[in-house]
This record gives sequence, structure tokens and C-alpha cells, in this order.
Amino acid sequence: MGTKVLLEKKGKVCVIRMNLPETLNSLTPELRVDLKTALMEFRNDKTIHVAVLTGSGRAFCAGGDLAEMEDGFTAVYGVEHMTGCNEITLMIAEIPKPIIACVNGVAAGAGFSITMACDLVYASTGASFMQAFAKVGLIPDMGSLYLLPRVVGMHKAKELIWTARKVSAEEAKAIGIVNELYKPEELEAKVLEFAGSLADGPVFALGLGKRFLAKSLESSLRDMLDNEALGQAICLQSEDNKEGVQAFYEKRKAVFQGK
Repeated sequence: MGTKVLLEKKGKVCVIRMNLPETLNSLTPELRVDLKTALMEFRNDKTIHVAVLTGSGRAFCAGGDLAEMEDGFTAVYGVEHMTGCNEITLMIAEIPKPIIACVNGVAAGAGFSITMACDLVYASTGASFMQAFAKVGLIPDMGSLYLLPRVVGMHKAKELIWTARKVSAEEAKAIGIVNELYKPEELEAKVLEFAGSLADGPVFALGLGKRFLAKSLESSLRDMLDNEALGQAICLQSEDNKEGVQAFYEKRKAVFQGK
């Protein structure tokens, strides 16, 4: 892994930190490669149960690298470029472990898309969100056209996309983009505390639930009941379920192993 994304392990939690503060952690080619590498390491490391994704400096991620775009895209290169970018969204959404966005500052354009791909979003009271694409004559990408209407509803999504206005942390929480807000000096410690408690949970069941939840908005009730039945049958055979039941009867805290 290069230096544009740092990965730090803290027990069963890892912090994945976009580390290009001089450009507000914009998605340069090098940062994109490093971010994919960090996500793959998290996915493959069975000792790490939860990831916290954040940014260095005063931004979470300011989105696409405008300097890269100034070089001029052919249609073919544009498709290749976006396919590579979209791999980041898919990895975040499909890794069967919780990924928490810790939004320490501005999340604009594709940076906004990345936050919504995460499973939970915690933000600083000084953070802001912006669907900035219209300001440079673009449509949203990296999943915003899919994710934003599902988070805030279609009418609000159109407003945020078409006006490209800044959304404060307080408004983001009010409309469902953010789960919880913390003071800037408290944010990362609070998120790590929560991530640690989540990492002590039944990570196998959490990951399986994440997979099925991703299908819920395109599925019928009958389909989801079938998915629940299948998933529950699998969980009932897990060591974590046996430990949870035993701990319940013994009136103690369960010690889950993610198995």
C-alpha cells in the first residue's frame, strides 16, 4: 500500500484514512489505488471485524480529481476511469463486514457518494455534504444516483443534485444521511468506541444481514422472507449462535468469534 491511504489496526477495528490533505483527499489515481488496496486488506483479514473510513486534515473527501479531468477524456477512457472508480463503491457495499464513514469535514461529489455507500455515517458538527457535480456540468457518479434517493427520497435527491448546494451536518442528520453528530474533537474517539463495540458482536451475522439488506429495496416481501429463512438457517448452525444462546442462559456477555 502507498502513502495516499493509511490503514491502522486497533484490535478488531481498522481505521482506513484517506491521506491527501493538500487536495482535501480528492480521488487522485494514486489515492484510488491505495483505497482499493486498503479495502481488500480489510476484507481478507479475518481478525478485523469493522472498518472506520475517514480523511486526513479538514476534509473527508472532496470528490474527483479535477486536475486529472483537465487532461481531457476520450469516451473510452471515461468509461475505463469510471469503472475503476465504481469498484470502490462496490467494494464498500459488498464487503460482508460493517464499514463506518467518519466524516471529519467536507464530503463533496464522489466523496458524498462514498459516505452513502458505507453502512453507517457519523459526522463532525463541522462537516458538510454537497452533490457538487452540477457545478462542473456533470451528473452524480460512484453510486449517488442509486443511493441518494434511497436515503432521502426522490424529491429531496433531485433538489440536492440540481442545486448542488451545501448541506450542513445538522441538516444531513435531519434528512437521514448521518446517523449521529459529534463535536470535531470528539468525533474519531466516539466512532472508534462504537466500532469497537460493534466488532465484539456476531460479525458473521452482521455481514450476512448486510448482504440481504442490500437486496431489500428491489425485492418483494416474499423474496425477503425467503432470504431471511435461508440466512437464519445458516446462522443457527454458527458457533456465534451457540455462544450467544449459552451466554444468555449463563447470564453473561457473549464472546463472539465471527464463526
